[in-house]
Amino acid sequence: MAQAPKKPGAKGESLALRLDKKTRFILDFVSRAKGQTITTVVERAIYEAAAQVHVTDGENDYTWQDVWNEAEGARALKWATIKDLFPTYEEERRLNFARRHWPFFYTNERMHTAQTLYVEVLWPKIDEFIQIGDDNLHKNAWAAGEAMQAALSAAQIEPPAWPPKTKQKGGDFGPPPSRELDDEIPF
Repeated sequence: MAQAPKKPGAKGESLALRLDKKTRFILDFVSRAKGQTITTVVERAIYEAAAQVHVTDGENDYTWQDVWNEAEGARALKWATIKDLFPTYEEERRLNFARRHWPFFYTNERMHTAQTLYVEVLWPKIDEFIQIGDDNLHKNAWAAGEAMQAALSAAQIEPPAWPPKTKQKGGDFGPPPSRELDDEIPF
């Protein structure tokens, strides 16, 4: 049976809390006094508390708004770059994979902005793509990128060119271009 589409603005996540009687009373009191639902009171308290929290990646200062993106993968990539958020080994592994395959995950080689459409398609299978890369490293170093190209094509999205034609700044993309002796003669 098909599910009815969600109404715009409908809540999608639930949170169960254990509160003592006094805290529950305070929550009910604030809710009635402000003419708001308990959910609205809690949400606004979270926003107010979150506005006070700042984290750093060693150079830049961030709030939750700098990390937030509708695309889970884009959030995860940003999250993994911020040391104060204590990224896990798996989060760092995914980030390193995305950096090596940056045309699939970022808008340019500086890797500051996620390529959201690509990320939305690829992220649910990110661990599979990493495994393809690991399994084929010595047979076909480009296999993970080729698998991601196929996934994007299956979603009717034009994939980036892969493998890259030359070595790109910010990642290892094949052997350096050959240099002939004549290239170094100044005359």
